Parts: sequence; structure tokens; C-alpha cells
Amino acid sequence: MKILVTHINPHLDDISAMWLFKRFHPGFSEINLEFISASRDACKDESEDKIYLGTGGGKYDEHKGDLADCATSLVWKDFGAKGLLPKDEITIKALKELIEWNTLIDLGRFPSHDFEEFSVPSFIRPKDSNIESSKKSVELGFEILGRILEVLKRKQQSIKDWENHTEFESVFGKAVAIESQTVDREFCRTHAGNLFLIVDPKNRSVQYFTPSFKIDLEPIYNKVKELDPDASWFLHQSHHMVLCGGGSAPEFTATKLSFEQLIEAAKTI
Repeated sequence: MKILVTHINPHLDDISAMWLFKRFHPGFSEINLEFISASRDACKDESEDKIYLGTGGGKYDEHKGDLADCATSLVWKDFGAKGLLPKDEITIKALKELIEWNTLIDLGRFPSHDFEEFSVPSFIRPKDSNIESSKKSVELGFEILGRILEVLKRKQQSIKDWENHTEFESVFGKAVAIESQTVDREFCRTHAGNLFLIVDPKNRSVQYFTPSFKIDLEPIYNKVKELDPDASWFLHQSHHMVLCGGGSAPEFTATKLSFEQLIEAAKTI
């Protein structure tokens, strides 16, 4: 069994470095974890089967003078040189963003500390110098990092899908329509527009959304309900969303309206 070693009460960076090994190094899919007191020279017994990360003074310990790197970025660069990273463009772009986020945090260079109390680094460390709790932190970190990667992959796919969006004018002002499995409301908020129509072509869900607190989408709800009364249309209580299906309502009656007809419905209210 391969062994990964880091210091007791590991930082997010040390956990991320371990996560890269477990996720992308074919020899480390099954691992044992060891935790030691932080050290500059403990890696004398390092080998192909036992790797030190973020401590010990070895190849993946930034404390030996790698001022522009952290343990995770050192592993990332080494894996890239060895051809151990995924080949598909979406995953690589997502991983690069994750590595940059981790590196900026570890180097104290992250541009904003808003919501610091609610951040991953704030709760990932138990700070009790206990081996068992350190292990639990790593296990939790692996789960969180895996989920962050999936979020970032969806973001990268959304950027790619956005290249095929359609813009049109509505009574609410500028409107944008997009067919995508990954584009969501938060992604739309990063783009200019008063009304967004998101259609998931695979799951056949539909949502109209406005980021404006001054716009009421009830007229759209009334229009699509008139055009297709059998579909599972839902007007959110905020009146900022008109939905038909979605992740929270997998059992629904999909609309018969085409993408073009959904756009036309928003144009003609």
C-alpha cells in the first residue's frame, strides 16, 4: 500500500496535494495516510511508495524555499511534466482554476477575504493536533475537492456552450436564450441581460430567470401556461423565475414548446 505523509492538522494545500496523488497518479489510487509533526528533514525515508507532501523538506515541500509555489502546485507541475494529468480540455481548465485558487490561498494572495468564516480553509482544519481528526479532515477535503472540480467543469462547459447563445429584445429589455445542460442562474449573473431563458436539451427542463429585483415574470408564466397548459410550469414565489422541471423536480411533464417557441413567447407578451 502506498503511503502519503503530511503534517498533523493539515492545511487545505496539503490535503489538495494528497487529493491530486489519489485522483490522478495511477499508483496511488489506494493509499495509507501518515501524519507527523511538521519537519524540514523527515523525508530521509521517502521513496516511490512513500511520499511527503507539504512537510519533510522533500520534493513536494514548499517550505524549503519555493516562494511562488505550494505543495499542490509542486505536485501539479510534476504531474504535468510526467503526463499524469487528464487530456480533455474542460477538465484541465477546471483543474487549473482549482490549483490557482488553492495556491493563492496558501500564499496569502487571494484577492478577497469576504465570507472568510464560511470558506473551505476556515473549517477544514480542526486545529487540535490529533491524528484521527487530521485523517477526517483529509477525507472531508477529498470529498469537497471532488465536488469543487465538478462545479468548475460545469463552469468551463458553460463558457463553451455560451458561444452559441441567442440574444433578443423583450418587454423587459435585453434577453438571452441558451440551450445547455450546465448553464445556470449564477453563470447568467456574470453576463449582461434582464431576462435569461435556459433550456436543458437532455433533461428537457426550462427556466426563465431575471436577476433584476424590479422585474416580475408572471406575464411569461401566464403566456407559457396558455400556450402549453399541460406542462409543469411553476412560478417561483419571488416572481423572478418561471420553471418547468429541473434538478429539484425530476418528475415533471415537459413542455411541448420548442426552443424557438419559448423565445417567441418571451418576445410577444
